[in-house]
Amino acid sequence: MKMANHYIRLREHLSLPEGVQEAIVTLDELAAILDCTHRNVVLILKRLADKQWLIWSPKRGRGNKSTLTFLVKSEELVLQIARNFVEKKDLRSAMDYINRPSLPQLSREHFNEWLFSYFGYRAELKDHKKIDLLRFPLSQAFYTLDPAFINYSSESHLVNQIFDSLVRYNPQNQMIEAHIAHAWEIDTSRTVWTFFLRKGVLFHNGKELHAEDVRFTLNRLRHVNPRSLYRWAHLYIRQINVLDANTLQIVLNEPNELFAHFLSTNRAAIIPIDYGGETKERFAKAPIGTGPFKLVKNDGSICVLEAFQPYFQGRAHLDQLEIWNIPDLYEHKQSKSFEGFQILHNFRLPDHAEETSWNQVHRGEICKFITLNLLKEGPLKEVETRRIVTEMIRQHLHLDTAKEGISPTDGFLDKELSELNTEELFANESASLTDTLVLCTIPQYEADAIMLQKVCQLAGIKLQIKLLPLAQFQGEQRLEADFILFAVMLDNDKELRLIDLYKSMQQHVGQAVKLQMEFYLETIIHEIDPLIRTKQFIALERMLKDIHAIHFLYRKQLKTVYHPSVKGISMDSLGWMEFKNIWFRSSETPTAYFPQS
Repeated sequence: MKMANHYIRLREHLSLPEGVQEAIVTLDELAAILDCTHRNVVLILKRLADKQWLIWSPKRGRGNKSTLTFLVKSEELVLQIARNFVEKKDLRSAMDYINRPSLPQLSREHFNEWLFSYFGYRAELKDHKKIDLLRFPLSQAFYTLDPAFINYSSESHLVNQIFDSLVRYNPQNQMIEAHIAHAWEIDTSRTVWTFFLRKGVLFHNGKELHAEDVRFTLNRLRHVNPRSLYRWAHLYIRQINVLDANTLQIVLNEPNELFAHFLSTNRAAIIPIDYGGETKERFAKAPIGTGPFKLVKNDGSICVLEAFQPYFQGRAHLDQLEIWNIPDLYEHKQSKSFEGFQILHNFRLPDHAEETSWNQVHRGEICKFITLNLLKEGPLKEVETRRIVTEMIRQHLHLDTAKEGISPTDGFLDKELSELNTEELFANESASLTDTLVLCTIPQYEADAIMLQKVCQLAGIKLQIKLLPLAQFQGEQRLEADFILFAVMLDNDKELRLIDLYKSMQQHVGQAVKLQMEFYLETIIHEIDPLIRTKQFIALERMLKDIHAIHFLYRKQLKTVYHPSVKGISMDSLGWMEFKNIWFRSSETPTAYFPQS
């Protein structure tokens, strides 16, 4: 590889025109390019000639020029080096090579095609033993693997492989079921919860899980960032008592009928007391859980997980998982045929493929919406202005419903659009705004923000876009905007997510509206009947729509498409496949596997 680097460096510095393979150069110039002595230049050139990569025709004398004839295209060596890095699981170095400015775009595309062929299910031999390996890319980065601080679906998916929660939600029967806790009891006041833990549940470091680990986990959640997900649920915990090594009592301030559901989320995944002896920072990169897979490598670009042999729910069928963070490859590959893949997340089959043997699983929806800042001084403080603005947006918003499973919507839970003919009602109305309004969102939703900006322009409204990184967006800066654009995943945890959203909305509504919202939220949290909770959610949503504090844009249906060779299909709370259960019939297996958030 060292010689290849020297060769590439020579070709790039000499900048030969297209089709020209010869360069006339002095020994001094070569020494400067290679940053070495004359003696070492001679040794390097001889070795490159021995590899038949170039012909060196030297001329004696220090100032005389020699002829270098290059026999190999530098991009061929760049691709080979990049492939070598990939095979050594050094993705960063591989991408550094591929992103060299001198490399033609066509060569990058060839590398991408090769890289895709590298992904998928593989049966490999290791120490004379067959290893079932699944290697796949994710476009989303993973910044932390600490369950308390995850923000992205890629992180959530990895956490689900590494950790377990006290209980689990079963989407088939919509019930909370035993997991680390094999049973639990609730007293008549519905504020004292007693959990009985399984014996013999092991962390990946070999230590047995006890009630102290659960207490440490939940107490830690009570002191995390106040803007963290489901923070409101943590605050219901008054105290946690360890009754013995396998029995835990949680006392709540007041009844919370969604508490068990909260405990089933990966936010409440159990970690070892004192981070298993690691620092918090180290734990976030190399966590220790009890899950079906244990982490053996995480360099920020590649995560390698191995099946945890003594897993209390039974060993995974796969031996190893490799998750590669490749930001731009999904967009590159999406235009290609889907036939080469085994599993595709967030994918819509082409029309001609609907009747094929491929299977589809509906895995939830994303709902995009804007909230209006009722506290900011300006035109949107008046309800009539908000009414006109939101209806003008509705009138001018034309969605490509044939694309990516998108459909119009008028609510999170109440899917039916109003039969009111808004076009007739508002055809002669105008927003009459001279102010420039500000819309705040995160970079991931920039395309939706630009779409809204164009819609507002058609409606005669000036709209400025402000993009904030997620950490800043969760803070106070978003409250300076007139509109806030965001999305909610309507998955198994939608009740928790909606409460989280409405708690956040309370920061930019007036006191009277805030009190109304709090009444609905408290009613929902105290209600044991899920059907009544749904009715309360719909009532809260309609109240906010009546005062035009929220406006819905569209829903995007998410599906998982999988090949018949994939067996043992089951879904986690975000609709990702649970890797513990899947296995492959090798005689039917296509060449690659490609999940995507």
